[in-house]
Amino acid sequence: MKSIKVILVDDHKIFRDGFRLLLQSFQYVEIIGEASNGRELLQLLNTHSPDIIFMDINMPDINGVEATQKALERFPNMKIIALTTFLDDDYLEQMLMAGVEAYMLKSAEIDEFENAIKKVNSGGNYFSEEMIDLLSNKKNSLQKHKKKYLDVPEFTDRETEILDLICKGLGNKEIAEQTFLSPKTIEKHKSSLFQKTETYNSVNLVIYAFKHGLIKD
Repeated sequence: MKSIKVILVDDHKIFRDGFRLLLQSFQYVEIIGEASNGRELLQLLNTHSPDIIFMDINMPDINGVEATQKALERFPNMKIIALTTFLDDDYLEQMLMAGVEAYMLKSAEIDEFENAIKKVNSGGNYFSEEMIDLLSNKKNSLQKHKKKYLDVPEFTDRETEILDLICKGLGNKEIAEQTFLSPKTIEKHKSSLFQKTETYNSVNLVIYAFKHGLIKD
């Protein structure tokens, strides 16, 4: 497996030290840099090109939300996994809208981190169970207060199938293999889903699906 280059961003050195040891247990992960806040990360990106950034949210100077926005403005194809000690509605939505590919609790098990790295690196997304529960609760609240969130466009059977696979965190290549379609065809169906739901990337499409109760059990 090709080496996956990773940068760690967290203002607590003790956490970074422990997390570095955890990630180094994966032979395919190469830690190429660390930063204690968003400003240090943005400086680091002048000389380093990571595949994945693990981004803490609540940091001094430049926090994770702003750092994510600025980093992706410069490098749109870079992948960012948000890290947090606890789930917060505001930070969750801000980080998702900023463009992160995954959202995880720092207390996650080692196999969850491995799963997230592999899914994100292959073009998919990863959402912790706690985040799914939070989004589901928000969906229920929205359904009670705003009828417009109940109104969804009509999807073809193939679009529904592909939406379900996207929500499971699969990337285009994996979806193509499961549906026996070409990646180009998958991209066309995704473009149709984006247009119908008025979303612009896979993460926002997943949020839309959660809010409208379209996720299959």
